[in-house]
Amino acid sequence: MARILTTVNSNATQPPSGRSVGLVPFLFGVTGRTELSGGVLTELLIDLGLTRSAARALIARMRTAGQLASSKRGREVDYRLAGNFARGFERIKAGSDRAATPWTGHFHALLYQVPEGQRAFRDLLRRHALFTGYGIMQPGVLISLTDLSPRLADVLAQCPSGASVRAGTIGLSVEDAAAVAYEAWDLATVGANYRRHISSLRAALASDASLPETAETLRAFTELSMLPLVDTLRDPGLPPELRPPDWPWGELVRLIEEVNARYWPPSIAYVQSKVTG
Repeated sequence: MARILTTVNSNATQPPSGRSVGLVPFLFGVTGRTELSGGVLTELLIDLGLTRSAARALIARMRTAGQLASSKRGREVDYRLAGNFARGFERIKAGSDRAATPWTGHFHALLYQVPEGQRAFRDLLRRHALFTGYGIMQPGVLISLTDLSPRLADVLAQCPSGASVRAGTIGLSVEDAAAVAYEAWDLATVGANYRRHISSLRAALASDASLPETAETLRAFTELSMLPLVDTLRDPGLPPELRPPDWPWGELVRLIEEVNARYWPPSIAYVQSKVTG
């Protein structure tokens, strides 16, 4: 039986999504830089298969959506990751160092009621909540292992009249919590995706041929590791007692690190030639 204790939270454009958006944080990760000039970022996106106009349009859309922030430097514009997008990038970078969250007997929850006429806010809240690490327990109930609501402050501040968002806790037994987590974070699908990534990464690592410092190597590195890296965000960091048996996240992260060790040196050498060229 769930126990719900609620406290009222004060009032708290569809962002770009898909593969192309994932290229941008990937390039920040490869370069190891917190800022990239618009010119360099555009050229690297072209190396990864975008046209010049598509690269510029992507950067502009991400800036409008708050996924990129910019600052002027003379005649150049520098870009950096921003908001929840930047926080997601930091979670990806943590990789195997990301510790599981201990089970304390309850989930933190956001309970929301939004009229159909305000569905744009509902969709905005759900989208940002899922990106931040919440799972969907049921319609109107988002759960997390720790209180992530401060990361949604900008979204919650947009809560319209007639809608409500309340923060609380939901207490469950270990058995019930494991069952709820399995559905809330869709762990069946996540686990299947992880196993497919593991198969692809193992196949790539079977070859020990030397890799040239070229755009082709950078593209291969991107194709191999970008989707697995993004999918690591879908792991909620459950403690052992709440995870499914043989959960493959650790194996996936280990193989991503092996791919990085093989592909990153020639890729970064090529990228540095563009950054400093």
